[in-house]
Amino acid sequence: MPDEPLRTTTFTLTRADALAYEQAASRLTPLGVIALLCWLGLCGAAALLIPADWAGARLSFSSSLLISLAVAIGYVVALLLIAVRQWWRSRRRYRRPLEVTVTEWPDRLDLVGTGKLDAIPFTGIRRTLLTRTHLFLDTDAEPVILPRRAFAEEGAVEALAHRIEGTPKPPPPIPEPPPSVDPAPPSA
Repeated sequence: MPDEPLRTTTFTLTRADALAYEQAASRLTPLGVIALLCWLGLCGAAALLIPADWAGARLSFSSSLLISLAVAIGYVVALLLIAVRQWWRSRRRYRRPLEVTVTEWPDRLDLVGTGKLDAIPFTGIRRTLLTRTHLFLDTDAEPVILPRRAFAEEGAVEALAHRIEGTPKPPPPIPEPPPSVDPAPPSA
């Protein structure tokens, strides 16, 4: 019957779920890669400023080891900053545990407990990201976080992800062509 949902699931979302989303969904942008490489280069160049009587001759083993150590320390500092940023964003996403009820319909998900009733059609989901512990759905408004622990049946999360990915997405709107311009100059 189309009037009955396929499944209704209630679960609690915590900061750990939000942190799992931040870790899985965040990617380093090309500008971030350039910034990381510049930072590592700066760390290596800073190691060259150490006096030769401490580090040894410039192209010696001890100098190369010192430069490698400075670059490794710079990389660890960059990773720590990325981790702190992810933790901060997850902390802002859920300030306290939140109980959510998800109702699965053949063509949409209904979320209750996020502050309002959200109906998310499968065509409005831009990307699904399935990990060992969660299913993340990127929508235009907010990401939807579905932990595997909320689904008692084995394979229910995979089936939902496959159903969402199999839904045809609406084609993007076709921009109207610009008005044609007459190449001949106006006669005077």
